Amino acid sequence: MKTCLSIIALSCLVLTGLASAAPQSKPNGPWLTDEQNVSLAALRSYEQLWHTLEQLDRSAKGEFVLSSAPRVSNTGREIPVVTIGNGPRRIMIIAQQHGNEYVVSEAMIELARDLSGNSKEDRAIRDALTLTIVPRVNVDGFDASVEDAFGNTPPWRQNYDPFCVTGPCPAFYQRGRGYDVNRYHSFIEDSPEVDPYVGGPNPVPEAVAMRLLFDEFQPSVVIDFHHQGSYVDADGKLITGSTLWPNATSAAEALGVVDQFEAGVELAKKVVSVMATELDQYGYANLTLYPGTTTPGIARNAYGLLGAGSVLFEMRGGIGTKSNGYITKTAYNAAKSVVAAMADGTLFDADISVAENLPPRGPGIGAPNEEAEEVE
Repeated sequence: MKTCLSIIALSCLVLTGLASAAPQSKPNGPWLTDEQNVSLAALRSYEQLWHTLEQLDRSAKGEFVLSSAPRVSNTGREIPVVTIGNGPRRIMIIAQQHGNEYVVSEAMIELARDLSGNSKEDRAIRDALTLTIVPRVNVDGFDASVEDAFGNTPPWRQNYDPFCVTGPCPAFYQRGRGYDVNRYHSFIEDSPEVDPYVGGPNPVPEAVAMRLLFDEFQPSVVIDFHHQGSYVDADGKLITGSTLWPNATSAAEALGVVDQFEAGVELAKKVVSVMATELDQYGYANLTLYPGTTTPGIARNAYGLLGAGSVLFEMRGGIGTKSNGYITKTAYNAAKSVVAAMADGTLFDADISVAENLPPRGPGIGAPNEEAEEVE
């Protein structure tokens, strides 16, 4: 698997895509109505997140390593990373790249808790896999004690880097606040190479941290968990989640990595098929295809261009605290199904037509913009 993209080739592709980008627009992401306010008290703070993972580390019955990502956030916070098992097959799961998409983080904690046990299944998975879990990538965007340039406090979508308040700001940057972490995965090192988005070193430490983890662990599968708003399918039925594989075909052609990209896409479709088959047995689950763009820096595409079976999973968002439980369970079931299938090998025999036949996502309900929004 290649570990480097051609920055020169990628620059042309990115700059072409930026012509239609609106980096200063109102950030998308989970939206709340007055009747459906989510209580952050029901979710783990940064300190509680580390405390929980430290407890799991102490009580784990098998291979379980708690560490920090290779980079800290702009406020100096460490990003927790859990590595479970020591098997030859490798999978990486990340969540909460956007600070206001938080329930999926709880699901990843539950996955880590489950796989740290002493059951026969847990031991078999740990023997077969090395699983890297990053339950909260954007630690500042969730609950850092900061304000943006306009007095707003987290949670918000972006990281914390409020350097640009007036004049032109970088691509995928919210004025006076910070960067969208999930647009900067196409670049590996801080220096001396150049990031195509800004003409200098990659300015997003959280994205750099994930790329360095990818390069270290070389996972063949990557799953990135997010939240979207509330959407319906063609029949008007509420959607539980939306998913997609890499689609940066033009970038793959320009970079000369078509073969590895197509292999990654096929594996990603198998991952989606496994998740769809698992969730189909639950009456509350309704999975659709996500209308993702071809931006190379999105994690789904960046890791696909590196040859991984890279998958986006967008859970329904913008609902009340009382529904957090089923969102957590659904995200957990989706992730666990892939982990188990990868461990026993059935993932590699999955029927990709299941993924390819998923219906498209329909319109949003009650979102600020009724048209389909790019929230990935």
